[in-house]
Amino acid sequence: MKIPPAILMKCSLFKDIDKPMLSKVLTYTNYHCKDYSRNAVIAMEGDNCSALGIVLSGRIELQKAYASGKIVTLEQMTSGNMFGEAIVFTDNHQYPALIKALEKTEILYISQADIIRLCSEHPLFLKNFMELLSNRILMLNKRIKDLSFSTIRQKLANYLLEEYKHQHNLTLKIPFSKQTLAEHMGIQRPSLSRELIKMREEGLLTFHRNTISILNLTSLEELTY
Repeated sequence: MKIPPAILMKCSLFKDIDKPMLSKVLTYTNYHCKDYSRNAVIAMEGDNCSALGIVLSGRIELQKAYASGKIVTLEQMTSGNMFGEAIVFTDNHQYPALIKALEKTEILYISQADIIRLCSEHPLFLKNFMELLSNRILMLNKRIKDLSFSTIRQKLANYLLEEYKHQHNLTLKIPFSKQTLAEHMGIQRPSLSRELIKMREEGLLTFHRNTISILNLTSLEELTY
């Protein structure tokens, strides 16, 4: 199957690589594509990861299941997003979570050997790949910081401040449901809702559906000291 370069150019792995070069790279890269139906399992936790996956279309979700039966959403990905970029090079290259398709999805896979070859032959590809891994490390460090806060209010304040830095706006668009936000913070949804109501009553913020407006930025910052 021939992949239109325009689709892959949305992926950070191919950032700044022009269409002629990308088309050339694809001609001698041993990739393969696979289609998944809605709710299909792409990989089980513990499955072998031998390739980097790029979402060409659709939407996928990474889920962690616990012995108690609780399932936590770790991340959602759409067209241009990747998974397995770090795992494929570990000694124990196994998926740490279940990956499922939330809708009809197409994924392109590039083997470990091809990733190494592309990095050795194309400096820009190497730069993009190292940047990708670095960003993943920063994201994990941020996740550790999120989990280090002891109270729900601190966790919520830290999340809102991070989104404020990202969105450059005191009115924040939350890209997922309150249930997913609660799972992201490692708390129960009712507890999150109660804390949001308390913070609204104290004049720290207001909220409506998937929008949260920060009313007192200084007070939120003081919560994370």
